Amino acid sequence: MSKILIVCRDTQINKDLTDLLTGVGYEIYSFSDDKNAINQAEKICPDIAIIDTSSPEINTSNICKTLKLKNTTNDTQIILLTSSESSSEEILVGADGYITKPFNENILIATVNAHLRIKKLLDILYTNNSELAKSLYQLNVLYSTSSQLAGTLDKTKLIDIMNTGLEKSLNFSLSLALIINEPEDASLIINSKYPISEKLEEAIKLRALVGYKNLFDNNKLPFDLSIKNIKLQKNFKENDGLVDLNCLVWDRLFAPISTSDQFFGTVEIIRENDFTGEDSTCFQTVVKQVSLPLESALFYEEIKKTNIKLEKLERLKSEFISIVSHELRTPITSIKNSLDMILSGRMGEISPVQDNFLTLAKRNVERLSGIINDLLDLSKIEAGKMEYRFESCNIIDPIKFVVSTCENMAQKKNISINFEFNKPEYKVYGDPGKIEQILANLISNALKFTEDNGKVTIGIEEINSQLLDQEFITLYTDDKTVLEGDYIQISVKDNGIGIKKEDAPKVFDKFQQIESSLSRTVGGTGLGLPIAKQLVEKHGGKIWFESEFGKGATFSFIIPVMKVATCEIKS
Repeated sequence: MSKILIVCRDTQINKDLTDLLTGVGYEIYSFSDDKNAINQAEKICPDIAIIDTSSPEINTSNICKTLKLKNTTNDTQIILLTSSESSSEEILVGADGYITKPFNENILIATVNAHLRIKKLLDILYTNNSELAKSLYQLNVLYSTSSQLAGTLDKTKLIDIMNTGLEKSLNFSLSLALIINEPEDASLIINSKYPISEKLEEAIKLRALVGYKNLFDNNKLPFDLSIKNIKLQKNFKENDGLVDLNCLVWDRLFAPISTSDQFFGTVEIIRENDFTGEDSTCFQTVVKQVSLPLESALFYEEIKKTNIKLEKLERLKSEFISIVSHELRTPITSIKNSLDMILSGRMGEISPVQDNFLTLAKRNVERLSGIINDLLDLSKIEAGKMEYRFESCNIIDPIKFVVSTCENMAQKKNISINFEFNKPEYKVYGDPGKIEQILANLISNALKFTEDNGKVTIGIEEINSQLLDQEFITLYTDDKTVLEGDYIQISVKDNGIGIKKEDAPKVFDKFQQIESSLSRTVGGTGLGLPIAKQLVEKHGGKIWFESEFGKGATFSFIIPVMKVATCEIKS
């Protein structure tokens, strides 16, 4: 009769498992604590161990490792009973399988049966050919180790997984992993069943250093390492013994740890029993397995460092823009006020020629002031310091206000501005000033890039999210949230130069100006559309455009319809 060990503190689950498995003919041994379970497991020699991982009092990792290292239980199939919220690492602590709670009785029985079949097959293999069984076990460890190595980008965890794989597959007495990040940052990780003597500790440090230097013969060393720079990390399983210098005459396997272009360290394992050729192959395979994920980990580390530098540069850039903009705003305001006073005639009569030059200077000061305001707005948005004053408003009001401020530009180019809407009121919950800023950027762009005698049309409509081409809209935003509910859509359409397909991806990028003779003529910072995009998204909306080069462009954005009862944004 097959024996099943159950380790679970939940009495109900214990009872359910016992009744279920007893009913199908298994001999059940149930325990509520790990220490008692481990002690009894050596006497029972169970075929299957089912361990409930949900209780913090039960050290799942310790049970798994202990069962796998004991001669009487190392072939016990371990099944973890875990919750669906458990982290993936929980099932990688030496177990052979897992079942999630709440468990299906048929699946649990099938899983137990499957693992019993695996164990029986392993028993047959051990009986008929112990070396073949050992090779299969090592292959299983190699597969498990490979899976675990692929699951992390942490260098320390990678070395721990490698050491665990070597321990499980080769059962060493002592392992020495020399890990070198920098000459001043070198660690010798010692894994041993028992503590090591002081003499052995010093001998091991020297041995690791000599082994490292011998790898390169007379060639230049990757790191100029000295024994003083090597820090020890010691891990011992038990404390009732001592490993001394005599272990240095035992059999050993040694290999470098390196990536395709970077040396990382060395690893050596020592065992009283001689290693076989298969053991050496397994050892080399495990060490090589760590190389690729280690390379990825080092690359990931470089990316993180680079990102930190980029974030710092971005902060410095934002601070610089903010400081410079503030410093420029004061003298520009003073210059503008002075020009206004001179042009008003209050400072004395001016000639027509002077008037022309002063008017030109005033226009350029106003243009410069607009650029500074754009820089400041962008700086505030990126720093999360832009202030918003949301309130109920009819979106037609800010549209009419912006159009009135742009009339002079439209008249100079003889461009007609037309409206298309069906009702006198379209209520949204937003910041009227920011909505005006969005519209000012879109309408002024339309006027700039439309040639004389052209036409600009502003359309307003209420539209449901189901009628929007959401897949198309997401091309212009990093936010892939699915739109729901009703929105007010505002479109600014012109019959100007349009936008080339190859230029479309950078339209909403900062400091981008689409290259053309007209764009160079009208100038600008390339900040208007990025600012408009940020402001629209702060209102819970989206912005996009459609264009055919040479035939104009239509820029559209949506803002959620205001909820009458709560005055909140639909999003």
